[in-house]
Amino acid sequence: MRAADWRRRPRVVAPELTDAWRRRGFRTEERIGDLLDHGATRWPDRPAIITASGETSFAELAATSAAVARTLLAGGVRPGDAVCWLLPTGPHAVAVAAAIWRIGAISSPIVPLYGPRELRAVLDQIRPAAVVTYGDDRRRAYPDEFDEALRDLGHEPAARLLTTGRSAGWRAADGEGPGALPSGIEPAAPEDPCLVLFTSGTESEPKGVVHSVAGLRHELRTTVVEWGLTFRDRMVMASPITHITGLLQGFMIPCRVGATAVLMERWDPAACAELADRTGATYMAGATPFLRELLGVYAAEGRDRSPLRQYCCGGAAVPPDLIRQAGELGIAAYRAWGMTELPTATLPNELDPMEFRAETDGRLAPGVELRAVDSSGRDVAPGEVGELLLRGPEMMLGYVREELNAHAFTPDGWFRTGDLGSLAADGQVRITGRLKDVINRGGEKFSAREIEEAIVRHPDVAAVAIVPVPGGRLGERIGAAVVSDRVDLTLEEVGRAVTGQGLARHKQPELLRVVRSLPTNPTGKINKAAVVKLFDAETG
Repeated sequence: MRAADWRRRPRVVAPELTDAWRRRGFRTEERIGDLLDHGATRWPDRPAIITASGETSFAELAATSAAVARTLLAGGVRPGDAVCWLLPTGPHAVAVAAAIWRIGAISSPIVPLYGPRELRAVLDQIRPAAVVTYGDDRRRAYPDEFDEALRDLGHEPAARLLTTGRSAGWRAADGEGPGALPSGIEPAAPEDPCLVLFTSGTESEPKGVVHSVAGLRHELRTTVVEWGLTFRDRMVMASPITHITGLLQGFMIPCRVGATAVLMERWDPAACAELADRTGATYMAGATPFLRELLGVYAAEGRDRSPLRQYCCGGAAVPPDLIRQAGELGIAAYRAWGMTELPTATLPNELDPMEFRAETDGRLAPGVELRAVDSSGRDVAPGEVGELLLRGPEMMLGYVREELNAHAFTPDGWFRTGDLGSLAADGQVRITGRLKDVINRGGEKFSAREIEEAIVRHPDVAAVAIVPVPGGRLGERIGAAVVSDRVDLTLEEVGRAVTGQGLARHKQPELLRVVRSLPTNPTGKINKAAVVKLFDAETG
């Protein structure tokens, strides 16, 4: 993938809509490659990042990023090229992300949870000019996995870089050392692609979501202003830096306003509580289970206050009582709705009344438009539930796989979210469910279909339906209803069928029903709602 190739594609977002956003101040000429330099120039000695192991200042982060940028350039990466990177949340990931944008390239982060098959699918879609990962993970040999996938695809990137460890054919990501970049590097233009994130939906492989410089810049301005974030904030981020939430709030916002990102490589509620206390954290964004478990730690400790001032909750259903419990500890928690394709569609803030924050998903973000439609595409009345269609200044440019855009967008440019909800006459938005056939475990979404395709390869499985079963720590568990003559088929065997096809372990079913047949509708399509009822005894 290259920016030049993308410019030749038909536009999903109509030029007249982009022009209207620009006239209203929602699209600007701001660039994105100088984000970290902005932070390092204004607040060189302030901590940009705090982790359990130490602090990294804006100046230190900028120096490391410059070294990575110089190494990418020396390896043959040029403005408009794409770079895939797979790294744990921490200073190295932020430095690499910043370095890619500094040289005008397209950043494409890969979720570390992805298995070999998903990794191969991402590399196949992007065909990157360079890949960056790390070589000292105790569980997986990521350089070897990259090598195997690239060999299978017959693709040879210009550079293979490691932030840590060693591997044959790979060089150190900061090998060129810090220093000034060559003059004349062409920055990415406002409407050019600069970021490709991967998400799962009803397709059986991850979908590449392409964002522009102008779209991300608007998203950045919106969140900073609406949530009142400043250099006084310390922002806990437990979501992966390879997600839009992690990238925005663990890197972009701190660089824009001088805030400090308090990064966690993996979620641990007790460690989060300790880190928030030690750093004086004021803000956190994360999925519903994170808030629930953090409040559980405070309750077990008999705490009546938290240093956190705000908690933005999303990625999964948010019980109203959870928002109220947070309020008892002095945390103004609120529900926000967004997705990889349009990161912040709605956003309450800490000044909104408790009932508004607990019972609704907020109001539309500046510039965002919403329609709720029935099955024929007609708008429903205010307050009635319908399929939600969106468009707004931070909306993606489209999917990497161009054929996906026709179904994702209406002919007049509205994005089909696949979610169900309502828009009241007073502007309140409520999300009630979703049409998408996906599993959503604590905000990590993945396709049911890809799991079904893996399990049905088992020699004793005739058919399978994968469904989300409410309950469990992450809000949903994976239920597998399997048609098999073997009544003694075990959950372990079904799980091995999933990982045996190269999928990640977290996609293994947690519940199993062996049945003679699957319920279907009159057209012969599997009735997933009826399948969910097979697990009724496990709900909760």
